[in-house]
Amino acid sequence: MIEAQRRAYLEAMGIGVWINRSAAPDADRWVVGPGSGSTLLLCRTALESGTRLAADIGRSLGGDPVWAWPDPEGKQECPSLKDTIEQYLFTQVLLFGHALAGQAFKGSVPEVLACASVQVTAGLDELAVDGMARRKLWQCLSLV
Repeated sequence: MIEAQRRAYLEAMGIGVWINRSAAPDADRWVVGPGSGSTLLLCRTALESGTRLAADIGRSLGGDPVWAWPDPEGKQECPSLKDTIEQYLFTQVLLFGHALAGQAFKGSVPEVLACASVQVTAGLDELAVDGMARRKLWQCLSLV
């Protein structure tokens, strides 16, 4: 008898069915894109890092900034944010989106993590349509 059918019989008889679930993925695992600069740019997905706006932001910083995004599977081979900063010797980290910052840091966002200063700005989707958010971003980038 196949497992789904067996489970259906048990549920029909009113017997609770327990199903093993895999552990939740580690939320602090990051996929690090190519680059060799001292600035780490954190966005929500790999697709966001490939947008025209992301390319413009990267060019405005000069050098070769590195994009990273959360690993949706939380694989152990992907480094944590702190490990990423220490491994690649980043000195600046810019998070795009307050929701992403909340995901990366369960509490408040620290001003410095490992050896890098940390700043949070509007998400890339908001920056694409909000002129005031872009102005704040450019002011923030002038400090980087």
